[in-house]
Amino acid sequence: MTSPHTWTLPVHPSAVQVLTNGYQSWSEAELRPLTDLQARAAYQWMLDQGQDPAFAPTGEAGVWRSHTLIALIREDGSGWVGCLMNARRTFAHWEARADGNHVTLTCTLEGPAAPVTLEDTADVLGTLEALSARLARNMAARTPPPLRVWCSWYSYYRSVTMADMLDNARQARDAGLPFDVFQLDDGFQADLGDWFEPSAGFGGHARDLPGALQALGFRAGLWLAPFLVGPRSRLRAEHPEWLLQAEDGTPMLLGDNWGGPYHALDTTHPDALAWLRTLAATCREWGYDYLKVDFLYAAAHPGRRHDPAVSRAEAYRMGLQALRDGFGDDGFLLACGAPLAQSIGLVDAMRTGPDVAPLWDEETRRVRLGDAAGPSTRNALHTALSRWYQHTWYQPDPDVMIARREQSLLNDHERGALLGLLDVIGGLRASSDPIHLLDQAGLELLRRSLNISTPDRPRGLTRQWGGAVTHFTRGTFNLMDRRVGDHPPHSFTAGPEGHGQDTGQPAEPVLARS
Repeated sequence: MTSPHTWTLPVHPSAVQVLTNGYQSWSEAELRPLTDLQARAAYQWMLDQGQDPAFAPTGEAGVWRSHTLIALIREDGSGWVGCLMNARRTFAHWEARADGNHVTLTCTLEGPAAPVTLEDTADVLGTLEALSARLARNMAARTPPPLRVWCSWYSYYRSVTMADMLDNARQARDAGLPFDVFQLDDGFQADLGDWFEPSAGFGGHARDLPGALQALGFRAGLWLAPFLVGPRSRLRAEHPEWLLQAEDGTPMLLGDNWGGPYHALDTTHPDALAWLRTLAATCREWGYDYLKVDFLYAAAHPGRRHDPAVSRAEAYRMGLQALRDGFGDDGFLLACGAPLAQSIGLVDAMRTGPDVAPLWDEETRRVRLGDAAGPSTRNALHTALSRWYQHTWYQPDPDVMIARREQSLLNDHERGALLGLLDVIGGLRASSDPIHLLDQAGLELLRRSLNISTPDRPRGLTRQWGGAVTHFTRGTFNLMDRRVGDHPPHSFTAGPEGHGQDTGQPAEPVLARS
């Protein structure tokens, strides 16, 4: 860690809101009064999987932590914006602290020295977008045209089969749904790390899927968690020296998924890097030109590495570069669960929020346990909306539309809010609905969700309905559990400023009729 940059801001803490950017895809991003409390996850595995265990929230009221950039906004839209200007080898840890009648702002760099800027501005919104775009240029961001993707995860989960993939592809073709890619998600492999061996229930081998999908007119996509290793996997048994180590020199276990904790690859180990290049190259040889690489934060987890001189950010970047080298410059990489700014220039797209789920909120986990990184539609909107500016870093992936009524607890307004999210954020379009579950209305909603749009921008950062950026030029989100004027809870209302609020005219929800 470098000595922190410190600034004293001449503003009373009660007079500003703070916009934060979480560490990785699922880490919460918010727009909140500075005097509020930033939640800290209750359990270590939640910190591992949803926050940065090296720079987690403090759990103190009036103290807000943010990664890469931060903004403090006065009522008139003026304020301060701080931003790291090169994230290839360095994490920037920002902290804004209520300190009597002023605010103390610090930025600590973890890794080599890197340029940081803080601007006192009359236009926080415009300055934030400009600095974000400058960071993207400094890191040679990749922003290829967005794709429309069908993904197996949000309906089939780990029980997906080869037959499920092909059945949905045939039905999508017959229905004329304009998907570009059919992406196989978790469930095809024997174990984490044992990617070349099929699971017992998949009913085939992943290498056989691309040809069958191409015959139906679709590109083939594949999910991997390339930096994770299962504790009972063959890779763990054969190469324990490739794993991130705990302080006692034993392979570290972290997180909690797939029934328990897992190991992380040490991406400073030259043999582990060679294995990653081979893994990506093999997937390409099988016929996949689209990879969703997930749980990537594991490569940047604190621990003992083969090369102790390498920073966490650089270790992560080394692993990601190995994947890019193996997959080829023309392959499409979608990152997920990934340190955000540190991925710029190597990935084509990035999940910018937690997983969507066919329910609005998992309130116990979010409120009582302090973890808003878990799957829910509310969490996905809350964080992805508050990262609208990141479309210059990569193609944003705001996650899937859930158009189906079966196997879903979402109501019309909540599905409409998802549709609004996709429209204002832009980027990738995705679905996981089993095609046979969609009635005519569901098919029409799915078609609407696959329309590519340009990213929208907020009308300002001084109002928010639910602790996130909610007021956009194309419409307004109400993420709260109560109605605001004519805006139902959990909804998106399309239209210009003031419609349904100041004019006395009722606003039209995105899904007004079934």
